[in-house]
Amino acid sequence: MSVLDRKLVRELRSSRWLLLAIISIIMVGVMMYVYMRSAWFNLSLAQERYYAEGRMADFWIDVKKAPLTDLRALSDLPGVSEIRPRIQFFATVDLADAPLPLNGIVLSLPDMPQRIINDIVLVRGGYFSDTRAEEVIVNDAFARKHKIHPGQWITLILNNRQQELFVVGTAISCEYVYLVSPGAFVPDPEHFGVFYLKHSYAEEVFDMNGAANQVVGLLAPEVRQHPEALLDQAERLLAPYGVLNKYPRRDQSSNRFVSDEIRGLGIFSSFMPVIFLIVAALVLNVLISRLVEQQRTIIGTLKATGYSDTALLLHYLKYGLAIGLCGGLLGWVSGYFMANWVTSMYRIYFEFPDLSNRIYPGTYLTALAISLICALVGSLRGARLAIHLQPAEAMRPRPPASGGRVWLERIGPLWRRLSFGWRMVLRLVIRNRLRTVVGMFAASMGAGLLVCGFMLGEAMQFLVEYQYEQVSSSDIDLSLTDEHGVGVLDEARGLPGVDVAEPLLSVAGTFISGPYYRKGSVVARRGG
Repeated sequence: MSVLDRKLVRELRSSRWLLLAIISIIMVGVMMYVYMRSAWFNLSLAQERYYAEGRMADFWIDVKKAPLTDLRALSDLPGVSEIRPRIQFFATVDLADAPLPLNGIVLSLPDMPQRIINDIVLVRGGYFSDTRAEEVIVNDAFARKHKIHPGQWITLILNNRQQELFVVGTAISCEYVYLVSPGAFVPDPEHFGVFYLKHSYAEEVFDMNGAANQVVGLLAPEVRQHPEALLDQAERLLAPYGVLNKYPRRDQSSNRFVSDEIRGLGIFSSFMPVIFLIVAALVLNVLISRLVEQQRTIIGTLKATGYSDTALLLHYLKYGLAIGLCGGLLGWVSGYFMANWVTSMYRIYFEFPDLSNRIYPGTYLTALAISLICALVGSLRGARLAIHLQPAEAMRPRPPASGGRVWLERIGPLWRRLSFGWRMVLRLVIRNRLRTVVGMFAASMGAGLLVCGFMLGEAMQFLVEYQYEQVSSSDIDLSLTDEHGVGVLDEARGLPGVDVAEPLLSVAGTFISGPYYRKGSVVARRGG
């Protein structure tokens, strides 16, 4: 080990507590980059694989009722690769041990297993059998919440009739990775589930023989990103059958929640770690500069004994690189465990068949490279000060900095009111501009992150309280398939336990303003 390397080791040991603070800042920045990028890759790859495996649809079209022969005409439209007509209805689940009404959505599946659009992945049990018609496959999260197992019977209210259904299995679907009921923000498997019936049985129960009320389909790659014109054409084609809704994949609720989460992770992983690494670089810059000033005599002696400027430059750069390397390696370890924990949290809300944390070498190497570059940049200014010193000049103590009045002293009434201690502090703050700027920047970034975190929590709490205590304060919402008169309202008011019942009329529509549009609904209320 060379003399300069032994000197480096001694200096790292003597300043270990100060260096530990800088290493911690770098570690946090690297950790945030590693865990956010890893979580981003975990979700992105899980979504991509699952969508390909389950053949996730590119569009959905809801109609009142249309013959299958007319629905298949959609496959002739240019840009449509494949379609699948199916039956979809909302239903009420009648479980004996449930204190509140349970809702669900019923979807039809082929009687025999085949590879279809929006396919399911069985978790427990099996597919439909030839033994009976009244068989059902239950969404796995709902089944786990209510301890429903294959081989049990459950009761659903389908088309205003109670139907006893035999559970043959539980499953998940790429269509409902993030399963939320209409109007909800978060999954609630305790009160909402998905139920898959045989297509032949669904036709019989819902009086849809030879017909369907929903079409899902796949699009050719050239129209997949901009399907609006094709969906408008499909709406005109199916207009005689009452098109209720149409939307592409990007507007599908489950896909939108998952894609927005992935997009948010990508954005945060780009700028959040940068804040910590910039702070670390600035602090390291101040540290190396002060270290060089303290070692002026040592630097002059080394130069006088024959050490070159390059050797001294590399010596102080190694100081910063050692700090960056330690912070990067610690960030690797903490980032991996953080990514593992975050991914396990995502498994609670997102139903993927395979969502696990993996090591992505590119992510880890990029994080280490960024930490080393920031440490190198932070050390560069101080190292350059060392090589600019001349031996004869450096071997003499640095002359004291010029004094003089600072600008604050010109404000006489204010300056005279300050104590001697405060005057010394303010002079040091104003004269050492770089250290002052670095401290203010670090403090402002830390305060900004804290404020953002607290504000996000307060905003979410306000949103939930405002939505469910002021806007939507009802205990139970009863949706009707068609418009009805005031007689239904009187019947609802007469039900046991009902204190107040209010009528609503909700009409779906599209709001357009120039080139912008958004789907929504117009809600009409009647007082009294």
